[in-house]
Amino acid sequence: MEFMTDEQKANFNPVPIELKKGYGSFHHPLMIHGSYENKSNFSRRAFVLNAFSDGTMSDTDGEMLRGTPIRVPKGEKMEGKFFPLLFDQK
Repeated sequence: MEFMTDEQKANFNPVPIELKKGYGSFHHPLMIHGSYENKSNFSRRAFVLNAFSDGTMSDTDGEMLRGTPIRVPKGEKMEGKFFPLLFDQK
């Protein structure tokens, strides 16, 4: 909420969805999303997959993912072990 404008806050109307075990959901990178408190005795696990077009260039020389050694120098193509090509149109 701290990043939303007053207009966005006024129009903010969360819609909860409950997913069955093993299900997932997909979100646009700019979509505000989250989850309620986990009140069960079981841990909640999550998996994040960010996909982008082949040829996307890095915009930072810094750390890309906190706590990891992942770095792609600014201006270089995002590729390699941590950014594999998922689909080749050739």
